[in-house]
Amino acid sequence: MKKSLLYLICCFICFSAFSQASDLKFRDGKFKIVQLTDLHWVESDSYKLKNDSTCHLIREVIRIEDPDLVVLTGDVVVSWNAKKGWEKLTKIFGETKTPFVVTFGNHDEETDMNNAQILDYLCTRPYNLTYDAEKGLSGSGNCMLTIRSSDAASEKWVLYFFDSHNNTKDRSFGYYDWIKHDQIEWYRKSSSRVTARNKRILPSLAFFHIPLPEHETARWTCREFGEKQEGVCAPSVNTGLYSSFIEKRDVIGVFVGHDHNNDYMVDLDGNITLAYGRKTGYPSAYNETLSRGVRVINLHEDESVFDTYIRDLKGTYFHYQFEQKNKGSNIPRFSGSFVQEFLVANWDNERWNQEMDMLKEAGMKYLIYAPALLVDEKGKTTTNYPSALTKKKQGNRTLEKCLQSAQKNGIKVFVGLNFNERWWKVDYDARWLLEQMEMGNKVADELVVLYKEKYPDAMYGWYWVWEVDNLNCMTSERQSILAEALNTNLNHLSEIAPEMPLMLSPFMNYKVGGNAEECGKMWTNVFAQTDFRPGDIFAPQDCVGAGGLNLDNLWEWFSNLKKAVNTKPGLKFWGNVETFDQRFWTSAPLERVQKQLEIVNGYVGNLICFAYNHYNSPFVVNPAYHQAYLQYCRTGCLPIMDIPEKVKNAAVRKVAKGIEVSWIPNEMKAVDGYSIYRDGQLIMKLQIRDGQLPRTFVDAEGTVDNVYEVAVYNVIGKESAKVKAE
Repeated sequence: MKKSLLYLICCFICFSAFSQASDLKFRDGKFKIVQLTDLHWVESDSYKLKNDSTCHLIREVIRIEDPDLVVLTGDVVVSWNAKKGWEKLTKIFGETKTPFVVTFGNHDEETDMNNAQILDYLCTRPYNLTYDAEKGLSGSGNCMLTIRSSDAASEKWVLYFFDSHNNTKDRSFGYYDWIKHDQIEWYRKSSSRVTARNKRILPSLAFFHIPLPEHETARWTCREFGEKQEGVCAPSVNTGLYSSFIEKRDVIGVFVGHDHNNDYMVDLDGNITLAYGRKTGYPSAYNETLSRGVRVINLHEDESVFDTYIRDLKGTYFHYQFEQKNKGSNIPRFSGSFVQEFLVANWDNERWNQEMDMLKEAGMKYLIYAPALLVDEKGKTTTNYPSALTKKKQGNRTLEKCLQSAQKNGIKVFVGLNFNERWWKVDYDARWLLEQMEMGNKVADELVVLYKEKYPDAMYGWYWVWEVDNLNCMTSERQSILAEALNTNLNHLSEIAPEMPLMLSPFMNYKVGGNAEECGKMWTNVFAQTDFRPGDIFAPQDCVGAGGLNLDNLWEWFSNLKKAVNTKPGLKFWGNVETFDQRFWTSAPLERVQKQLEIVNGYVGNLICFAYNHYNSPFVVNPAYHQAYLQYCRTGCLPIMDIPEKVKNAAVRKVAKGIEVSWIPNEMKAVDGYSIYRDGQLIMKLQIRDGQLPRTFVDAEGTVDNVYEVAVYNVIGKESAKVKAE
């Protein structure tokens, strides 16, 4: 009877802890998790000083970070008199009023309590949120917590906690046990229920003690970032938890402990992050090399994004922001776009807000606006902000209008520094280039003073405007000069705004210069000499729009560039997809753009474009481009469009400036423009601009002996039959 009563009491207390889980919510858009791992608490007088040091570290971290939740990922109390050790540790969370969750490690049962007994005890402790989510699951403490919005109106994130068990009883299967299939099935069902309940996938994190085999194999494709000073001690049996995370597309971060000399993380190209915490406890289990500390994880309320870093008593290290690729879908899509000065020079605030709304509708949150200072071919300097760096006072405030609208609309802007048109002549020496970098530093100084405090969220990053190619930087000498130039900006930017990442976007041309492999080696050498910070972004152009690459060789170049990026820990690899056709400076057909997205997506962690604002905005070109792209983002398929009707007739005549071709359109539905052919060769594409559809074209190089034809095309890329101009 007494045992039954005790069991009921424990169940009631655990249920109460579970009910507290619903109290987890964001505070003003922020939710902070502190991961403690491998405390290895030994309840003994001989370990008192070490235990006191552990308690001091935990208290200091809680004081400094003020977390919303503490997660202890196993190997917490590892000695007899375990209850006393648990009492001392959990007392800290009660005194600091800090909610906490425990996942069990392989040493937690090497005491006078098993995990079930420990969980029963934890359920009596204030601020504990650990519970058994489902009776009969393998292990103890398998549970799920949801984090609600700041106003508590909706669920925003999910946290999963697993018991990774102890050691195997049969060494035929290796040393460490594994997460069981019933636990995985519980996760899959829970994930599906959360998705159904919210009618969307919620970003999620998973915590447990023993790393997955993928904590090692992930390093074979993407470079780890942080400390790796011992091998990965994972189970020999892979039960497929990682593949379930990938298939369900909700868990974007997996945090473990166990290996005391590792605290690294691997970003699998924006799909998922596999990470270690930092060993927290002062008692040593073996030769340990890292200072004691914790991992801090900051969640973003309305995005599948988290920031993370390691903290010890001396400071913070290895800052990194993870952003889930393609909003968690299997549909490659743009997260941002470039915009240039000539397009926006006369925009008022209303027009800026209109464009920002359009970007948000298309699921984008980044805008790259460059440059802030331009020196043209004649040496004239202009800026898009009030600057002391020009001879004449500048009244241009376009950049501020951009930042003001971006701040209002939640768009993050990469501000381009400076550019000098002489760059394209390649007739300069190292001294000239370094002088340009110093000018860029002055621009950055002015911009930080003017705008960073005023528009803190919008002024997000820097764009390095100088476009490097695979022709003019192939020698080791040139590469060293390039590295020095980059470092001149990087080191200064780290001093004035270390939180702002730098992006650069080089281009390639397979017809000249080094091939794909040589280009990859070029960047490997440059990266080895540069001071890129974790979170800086290498976003090469895919060059399909300009003709430097094509759909057949695009994969080869990005494959080699990915190898280069993997040599630089913490450097992010994005793809800059060109949505134009440079032959005619028209919008690229969306069927081609979709193929570009699909190819580049396989190598990068994020996708941006040049340039949605110029070639896909409904306020600039045919609105059908935007509407078709929105459908693609929803369904993964472009809309089915009929082949446009051919023109009624076409005529040709000699005029003063050449040969004029004119035509009378037929049905205007689904029409984007006209293709002009001379003797069977495409010589021009004319498209709708500002709502105007052209009906004539003058070929300055034509003669009366040429045969001209006109065809109609739509935004997808389908074209009508040709009509001969008579």
